[in-house]
Amino acid sequence: MKIVLISTATFPSDQGIRTISSVLKKAGHKVKIIFMAYSEDYSKFYHKKELEQVYSICKGAELIGLNSYASTANRTIQIINFLKKKGIDKPLVWGGIHATISPEDCIKYVNIVCVGDGEEAVLDLVKAIENNKSINKIPNLWARNTSNGEIIKNPVRKLIENLDNLPFADYDIQDHYILENHNIRRFLEKDFGGQIFFLTGRGCPYGCEYCSNNLLNKLYKGKCKQIVRWNSVDYIIDCILDLKKRFKTLTFSDIRDDTFSLRSLEQIKEFCLKYKEKVNMRFKCLADPHTVSEEKISLLVNAGCTDIIMGIQGCEKTNFEIFKRYQKDEEVIKAAKILNKYKDRLAVMYDVITCNPYEKPEDIINMIKLLKKIPKPYYLSVNNLVFFPGSGLYDKAKSDPLLKKQIKESWKLNYWDRSKHILLKKNNMYLVLILNLMRGSVTERRFGAMPGFLLNYLIKPKRVKKNLSNPTLTYLVLYAMSFSDLIRERIAKPIYRLMPVKFKTWYDRVRYRV
Repeated sequence: MKIVLISTATFPSDQGIRTISSVLKKAGHKVKIIFMAYSEDYSKFYHKKELEQVYSICKGAELIGLNSYASTANRTIQIINFLKKKGIDKPLVWGGIHATISPEDCIKYVNIVCVGDGEEAVLDLVKAIENNKSINKIPNLWARNTSNGEIIKNPVRKLIENLDNLPFADYDIQDHYILENHNIRRFLEKDFGGQIFFLTGRGCPYGCEYCSNNLLNKLYKGKCKQIVRWNSVDYIIDCILDLKKRFKTLTFSDIRDDTFSLRSLEQIKEFCLKYKEKVNMRFKCLADPHTVSEEKISLLVNAGCTDIIMGIQGCEKTNFEIFKRYQKDEEVIKAAKILNKYKDRLAVMYDVITCNPYEKPEDIINMIKLLKKIPKPYYLSVNNLVFFPGSGLYDKAKSDPLLKKQIKESWKLNYWDRSKHILLKKNNMYLVLILNLMRGSVTERRFGAMPGFLLNYLIKPKRVKKNLSNPTLTYLVLYAMSFSDLIRERIAKPIYRLMPVKFKTWYDRVRYRV
């Protein structure tokens, strides 16, 4: 069967759709993938010229699959509507995380929605189509009965326990296409930017209230022995070696598991030994305070880990009471001290979440005080809270009429557009602005572009009280920030994307002091 898969992710790092493609190819089907990488300003849509090119590639396909995040769902709907308008009458199936958390919305636009992991479901779907059989009882699929409009909501099947049974993700780039400058062209090695994003496992044990993992953990309750499943070390090493052999411009791998440090010490020992011996290439990974230990970090750094991102998200009170992320500030400091021991060889970035309407001024001040205690140097990534469907906070916010506009608009904004998020939410604007201005490189003397002495001055109680009650100065700084954000998103980032791979890898090394 001829199949076209379409990803609307803003960067072509979508491992899920690549794995679906591999599973289909292994079963003997011909698969093409289109990466519709586009602006991170989610209010923007595809041009008609681009949609015509999608249609041209889809002509002759017997099945078309699409996936998206919540932020790119409207672009996916745009593609679906255009293909229908052009007369495509073959099955359209919508899968991915947004389809999993909002199937009732997705089924309005297609006749088939895949909920949860799709590797086995898509094989069953293809087999049923080929044999002209009903798809109404395939686990994981929501299907519309075209004769009476009834929607059949099948339950999810058990999770795949042994991830090594899946083939490597599809990196046969001769079958892939990518959107660039309003044209869809063949995928090239340079489109990886010298790096590969990949997962070495699936699932997260925490289920924080701002995250879709909360819903996934509930969806698969009773459907698996354990929600967190890992690929074996040999599988990972063989996969990386295969990619390294194919793509000579790769200079590092970026492991995007929610928390790679969750792996046991024995697994990390095995990984580090084999990675250093066989791969010997720089890598990055993610960690969390609960699972950082001296032994694990020492092994990772010695194996070639040069960058770690660790989530803090909120102060202790915010994490416990709002995010249901049961993490103490003392655990953050303990983990940060361990990471700081390797500051000459390891760049560390800490993630925090702000623009939270449920936070009080003292919560933000406590977050700032915690960041001041963390040993320097480090990088600070400040993320603005978005009420994504499927998260616990989304469900909570839906019942609050004051947050109706935030729910509807926040996930359409550019994730990094600080001023627009703050101006939309208008909650504790002065303190949220300060936290956003702290973003970037943190040293003993400064937080981002802000000198340390200025930060201390700005968070004095009298000044905080004055500026929270009178936001005039805050508005002035926000409008200046909006211009800065505009320059970064509209000029700096597009120029960077046009740079050759060698420049990008050089810049990454310089930026993170490798």
